[in-house]
Amino acid sequence: MRAALLVLWFGTGFVVGCGGDDGGNAAADASGDAFESTCGHPGDQGNDKGIGKFCTGLSDCSGNMDAVLCSSLGDPTTHFCTRTCPMGDSSVCGTGAECTCNDNNQCGCTPTVCL
Repeated sequence: MRAALLVLWFGTGFVVGCGGDDGGNAAADASGDAFESTCGHPGDQGNDKGIGKFCTGLSDCSGNMDAVLCSSLGDPTTHFCTRTCPMGDSSVCGTGAECTCNDNNQCGCTPTVCL
């Protein structure tokens, strides 16, 4: 699976998203409100820190431990809760997630299934 990291600066925080070829495993809704997602699908619970919980916007991540940002703000094809992280410190991301950085050294937690 090929993936690319997208980290964008939004005022006081970072938003992280991952994108790539998921082999066509996009989430679909039988009601016609289907959306495509390269990472994050309805029902995803996230890890012990809330990283990876499914979201469609910030309100879905509010109260979600430390992962209060939704990746869809930076990449509309991803739908998971995330947080910023210090470069090289994946410990703040919890299990099954890594701290990934862009070329500007802006870093965020990304579920390893996205990488």
